[in-house]
Amino acid sequence: MRSGIWYPVSVAPRDGTPIILWLEDVDAPPVYPVTVGVWETDDMTGTHYWRVFAASYGTHAYFDDHVRGWMNLPRAQHA
Repeated sequence: MRSGIWYPVSVAPRDGTPIILWLEDVDAPPVYPVTVGVWETDDMTGTHYWRVFAASYGTHAYFDDHVRGWMNLPRAQHA
């Protein structure tokens, strides 16, 4: 069910909480995960999808079939 710190997409938060998504290689999670996304609903169509943020290309939509796993964002350290 769980591999390392990656959780299956079936238990990912669906409340708009930003999380790190594993969208790459089916067999191996990314070594340095940098893909951040949130679960959204299109108001006009009612479609649910993952909105993924990318610095150079803006945002993209992905569905559960594209997501291999997820993890929480790291907590900020207080100085």
